[in-house]
Amino acid sequence: MNIGAIIKKYRRERNMTQDQLAEYLNVTVSAVSQWENEKTTPDISVIPPLCNLLGITSDKLLGIDIEKTQEKIIAIYTEANRYSGRGYYEKAREILEAGLREYPNSCDLMFYLMYLAYWQHNYNTKETDFSDEAIRLGEAILEKSTDDSLRHGAIQILCFTYKDAGRKNEAKKLARSMPPISVSSEMLLSNVCDGDEGYRAKQIEASDLLQFLSNRLYSMQEKLDSGKYVYTETELASLREKRIALINLFFENGDFGFYHCHLCETHTAQAVYYAKIGDSEKAISNLQAAAEHAIGFVTSGSGDPYTSLVFRGMNRGSWSVSSTDNDAARLLKQLDDAVFDKIRVTSEFAEIKEKLKTYADKWQIK
Repeated sequence: MNIGAIIKKYRRERNMTQDQLAEYLNVTVSAVSQWENEKTTPDISVIPPLCNLLGITSDKLLGIDIEKTQEKIIAIYTEANRYSGRGYYEKAREILEAGLREYPNSCDLMFYLMYLAYWQHNYNTKETDFSDEAIRLGEAILEKSTDDSLRHGAIQILCFTYKDAGRKNEAKKLARSMPPISVSSEMLLSNVCDGDEGYRAKQIEASDLLQFLSNRLYSMQEKLDSGKYVYTETELASLREKRIALINLFFENGDFGFYHCHLCETHTAQAVYYAKIGDSEKAISNLQAAAEHAIGFVTSGSGDPYTSLVFRGMNRGSWSVSSTDNDAARLLKQLDDAVFDKIRVTSEFAEIKEKLKTYADKWQIK
């Protein structure tokens, strides 16, 4: 519906004549008639009082349907996520860039493209560096958006990307602007909700804390100001064992879901460590475990509920991956590393490879 038709529709709904509308707006009746007959359009200075008189927003007057626009933006992101969630970054980028050309002021699409640029910055195998793009989009979101959720997401990615770009002071300033973990929505909801809602809130809180702690145990190493590293290789292996034990503690029924990925990654790192120090038995046993979890990740259903005690009944949700190769295919490639040369001739190693070959493939787009 065009502007003229909208003015006529809402003027009549309010039982207002053209003369009355003209008088209220201090314009001529002829001007109102020309608007409604699509011969001219109202001056921009008339838009606010006109909308007030008609009882509509400027978006409604100008024929902008916010709900439909948002639905289209969500559809664009959803389609892009189908590809980016399985490592097909370039296809996802095409979809998001086309969306931004259609909706250039959409902070939502800016954020989705920023997030994609961050992932491409971390997992890109080409020469292109996407960090500058992630920073540009993040700064634009902070300037334009009033949506706290978008702003907080942009700050998170900006902190990481600023650090990678050598802009550590800016990263620290943004990080310090955020509230502590004790006042996060997950922490607060787990304490204020009751019944079914309260139980689910506590599960979400526990799930988030488990993921953060699992990630931290895998990346505790830091180089101190003295130039020394905090942990030796042996100590790092001990931290990885703690990560494995932690995840197994929470999933006593073996329904690991996304944590199959964490366990595959950790057992693979342990296999490398033990192969380097010449402990073939532990290298093999960790590779066997890594293969089981790689296959478990490939075959597990993301929508199945957990059965283990802490997360019982909780939907496993969906997840994104960093490569188009599934975990079985990625581990199969890692087995070609020279570090495994001494155990390559064993029958156990051959069995691991054969088992992985059955499941090694590209991630399927859903």
